[in-house]
Amino acid sequence: MLSYPFSFKKIKGIFLKRLNRFTVEVIVNSKKTLAYLPNPGRLWELLIPNTEVLIVKNHSHTKLPYTLLACKKHNTWILLHTHLTNKIVKSLLLNKRLPFWRDWEFLKEEVSLGKGRIDFLLRNITKDCEKFMFLEVKTCTLLGKNIGMFPDAETKRGTRHIQELANLNPLNQKGALLFVIMNPDISFFMPAFHVDLTFSKNLIDLSKKLDIRAITLGFDENFEKVSFVKEVKIPFEFIEKELRDSGSYLIWIFLDDSKDIVAGKKSFFLEKGYYIYVGSAKKGLTSRINRHLRKKKKLHWHIDYLTKEAKKKMAIPIRSYEPLECIIAKKLANLGKPISGFGSSDCKCNSHLFYFEQDPLKDPKFQELLIDFRINRLTTKLLDNLSDKEKN
Repeated sequence: MLSYPFSFKKIKGIFLKRLNRFTVEVIVNSKKTLAYLPNPGRLWELLIPNTEVLIVKNHSHTKLPYTLLACKKHNTWILLHTHLTNKIVKSLLLNKRLPFWRDWEFLKEEVSLGKGRIDFLLRNITKDCEKFMFLEVKTCTLLGKNIGMFPDAETKRGTRHIQELANLNPLNQKGALLFVIMNPDISFFMPAFHVDLTFSKNLIDLSKKLDIRAITLGFDENFEKVSFVKEVKIPFEFIEKELRDSGSYLIWIFLDDSKDIVAGKKSFFLEKGYYIYVGSAKKGLTSRINRHLRKKKKLHWHIDYLTKEAKKKMAIPIRSYEPLECIIAKKLANLGKPISGFGSSDCKCNSHLFYFEQDPLKDPKFQELLIDFRINRLTTKLLDNLSDKEKN
């Protein structure tokens, strides 16, 4: 069992809301307070109001008295502190707990490369040569039942890391990526192509030039020691087949006032609040989504008339070559109020637009729907494609 590199006293709290990228509001000892969130990801499916969290006192930050360490998901503590992920990986490397890199000697951390820095530098000395490995670590918190994904938000920095590591001189240098999944029950890792298609394509296209690994971590009951470390499989061939710019999408919309939306011959009265629209594109999914988000465009579909009036709007892609649009619409009808006849003129659905009085992004049932269609749906397909030997 590996000692956990963060021995401060941990305090249980309740997450309330995220104020900005690095600040959250929590309840500690029945009082509202603020905490530093050392994780730039979206964390939609994890940081849902009333989620149990672990925090520690922040002795160096006067404005934010606490730092958020982890949150609970399905009775498992998920480490959110990305800086601590690196400390854990450093300990694993120094203690030779990663068999695939056991022959590499740890040299230093925070190494300059290209336009930025890479987490670790390692060295391997043989009779023939001395070789250096530049290792970048990524914390993976986007989790399904059996698959972990990264990233949970678009990451140009992550794409740059892949490209810089792949461009190293192969004679005496090696680029490596380690995805650290914060759930011991996960068996497979995939790039989150729904979230960031560019990152995912770069990872797969350059995979033969890199040493790409993924591990899962488990912690003891007190969240003080790493009790479990396991390498998980990365099904590169399966991922490559799934990487396509087609599928379905959701448009999240906020109306700051009730409005009459006139779309061609139809008129819809839409209350103030939140809406989810579901559509699809057999090809050019990114272009279709970008069109919906543009302010200036020729009004054609029902959704065009609504997005023109929206105070805020955002796209949520669900990439696949399967026709999921109407299946998703039926599931959404169980969560929100269907707007009859909106966006469903070319199918048998009652509606493809759904009203929510409260933000659905903060609803655990809506987040479960996203995880099911983005991640869990792939598990059965993946297992069907793997041999018995590959599954184990």
